[in-house]
Amino acid sequence: MTVNTLRILEKLGFRHREIAADADTDIGAIVQFLKETKYDTESLLKLFARLRELRKEAAQLTDEHARRGNLRAQIELFDELLLRYEGYDQDVEINGIRVKRIARQFIEEARDAKLYTLLDKIKKDPQWVFDW
Repeated sequence: MTVNTLRILEKLGFRHREIAADADTDIGAIVQFLKETKYDTESLLKLFARLRELRKEAAQLTDEHARRGNLRAQIELFDELLLRYEGYDQDVEINGIRVKRIARQFIEEARDAKLYTLLDKIKKDPQWVFDW
């Protein structure tokens, strides 16, 4: 959002608040997500494999009616694939946010513990500043 939009929202009574991070809760949620990811990726891979088959089949079809039916099947399959992939993508983004919050909490704890040499090292590391 632009600065002007944020100011307008503040004048309307909306406040930007930072969500308090709890590293232990976030770590637990990430571990749970990673355990469940196996099932999501397996089902997505099956859908993509089926879509590949339909695409290969379409390239060999000569009958216009059959090609239309194949295209309809591809679109219906892709619609289901988009729905599942959207959910998977959102879960990945949420867990990426959790990882960033955990990193911020570690940085704050290191600052409180006066681990300045470690903080200097972290600030130079592109992974810790999320340059990925």
